[in-house]
Amino acid sequence: MPASSEFQGGGLLNISMKYRKIRGCEDILPPDVEAWQELETKAVEVLTQFGYCQIRTPILEPLELFQRSIGESTDIVEKEIFSFKDKKGRNICLRPEATASIARAYVENNLYQLPGIKKFYYFGPMFRAERPQKGRKRQFHQIGVEAIGSYSPVIDAEIIYLCQRLIQILGISKFRLEINSLGCAKDKKRISNYIRTKIKNNLNKFCPQCQRRFSRNVLRILDCKNLQCITAIRDLKIDIGSQICQDCHQHYLEVKGYLKALGVNFIENNYLVRGLDYYTRTVFEIVSDKLGAQNAIGAGGRYDDLIQEIGGPPQGAVGFALGMERILILRNKLSQIKYQPTVFVAVQDNTLLKAAVVEVMNLRENGISAEMDYQQRSLKSQMRLANEKGVKYVLILGTEEIQKGQYSLKQMDTGIQRRIKREDLIKVLKEEE
Repeated sequence: MPASSEFQGGGLLNISMKYRKIRGCEDILPPDVEAWQELETKAVEVLTQFGYCQIRTPILEPLELFQRSIGESTDIVEKEIFSFKDKKGRNICLRPEATASIARAYVENNLYQLPGIKKFYYFGPMFRAERPQKGRKRQFHQIGVEAIGSYSPVIDAEIIYLCQRLIQILGISKFRLEINSLGCAKDKKRISNYIRTKIKNNLNKFCPQCQRRFSRNVLRILDCKNLQCITAIRDLKIDIGSQICQDCHQHYLEVKGYLKALGVNFIENNYLVRGLDYYTRTVFEIVSDKLGAQNAIGAGGRYDDLIQEIGGPPQGAVGFALGMERILILRNKLSQIKYQPTVFVAVQDNTLLKAAVVEVMNLRENGISAEMDYQQRSLKSQMRLANEKGVKYVLILGTEEIQKGQYSLKQMDTGIQRRIKREDLIKVLKEEE
């Protein structure tokens, strides 16, 4: 519904709005919100089957957490983060992603002292000061998982399998999985030097943004979506796999072996680097050509150094995040789910409103969704409202019906109306559900 309108008496009334939502942020209204709830419910079923437990972290975090974890020279920290100083002069921000927040919670709460791998899932809003477009908002929502406490390639394969499986269960069938390895921290430095050596004499072939990235964050050049940069990279035959150490190469081989054993189809993309500095070794994206330039449905990878970098012990870790808005775009399910109460309680006379309230609450207490009219309209108007709501039954209360303890129950699709004893009402409705 437009911000400049409101519903009044069943009609649309134009009013002058003083305040509007911030560009890039959306109101999620009924019935659309039910599509979101459906996603979350299905996701929880899958994630708990895989042994993940929900974690909730604050939306507000110290700015330094993301400067250190994501990287000060990344696009997110340089241009996209919402940050401000609080009353005590501390640098605060709205979280742009959840992995660093969960890593901070893991260390701060000494979860590394507990035995075994810690497996978390989360839902929630993230915030980035981006130019709004299809599939990209300033406030957006993610479903994600993090598995902390293992360097094993088995957990990489589980995470990738889970990401793909979750997308399928959420109703997306056409996508492709792309994977790569960035190697360890030493490998990443070697890769960066290798890319600079390959590019330095051809820098004029790259876009202005990539020319700036050359000295600050050269890996991101491989991820540029500009056609001239893509062509230049291909022409230079850059092969970052040649710079990865034997241990990381073996880890990647084992990840691919487990994925093949699980029947997971994947494409190796030697230019896949991801935009966050904390990634090491395995990285992956699941993409759809139906989303345009912002084509990633979900993505993730390893971040084996992050826990130690923010003050914890060395801990292997891997995770992913899915964009909920992008999933809903692909499912095309918004506005297709509608809340439909089972019973509408109507009254012949407004003096019977108290009896109607009692019956509505009684139905709800017994697990039957029920509604009524709150504006004291005529019975004819109440029946019209019940029809608009798509209810299955209308329970009609009149003075005589209440005195006799026998109500009129009308089945809306057939028009059949019958008498039901009050004490039998719940039983009859539940039997016919």
